[in-house]
Amino acid sequence: TSFDLNMSFLISSIHPGEGKTFTSINLARIFASSGKKVLVVDFDMHKPKVHKVLGVDNKIGNSTNLSSKSKFSDSIKSIETNLDVICSGPVPPNPSELVLSERVKMLFKFANDNYDYLFIDTPPLGYISDALVLSSMVDHSLFVMNTRFANKKGIGFIEEIAVRSKLKSYALILNGVKHSR
Repeated sequence: TSFDLNMSFLISSIHPGEGKTFTSINLARIFASSGKKVLVVDFDMHKPKVHKVLGVDNKIGNSTNLSSKSKFSDSIKSIETNLDVICSGPVPPNPSELVLSERVKMLFKFANDNYDYLFIDTPPLGYISDALVLSSMVDHSLFVMNTRFANKKGIGFIEEIAVRSKLKSYALILNGVKHSR
């Protein structure tokens, strides 16, 4: 299912610790600073980090929304002008099942009706398939590769996923580049 959301972005990586959350939040900040309404949703319900990075409460969020224990509107946290976040919520017993629920489509519709841009932070592809499930629902898939891990094999893995999953649009973001002369 594709939505008419002006722009939706999935941010993932192969390994943990490559900078997905950092990239998600900072890209969202850039878009929000241009005057557009932006929503970030933490879809990493296995090892969530968005709430930690932003220093916000995580009692309700994506996990409670997708399991119908809370409403999308009740879990939104305004971070700064034009930038809202739905944290992961408590780690559920079945995070990958929640990603398959019909309520994900409702979340995308909610974002479409209330925001200009949607950024979703996902678990690493090399370990959990959640990002693959979600990639069919977004306009753009962005894969963060940290220079500590980046290699040809990893790029090949992402290319294979992009082709196999028929991604509409995808790109690599190289993170951790050290500047030298």
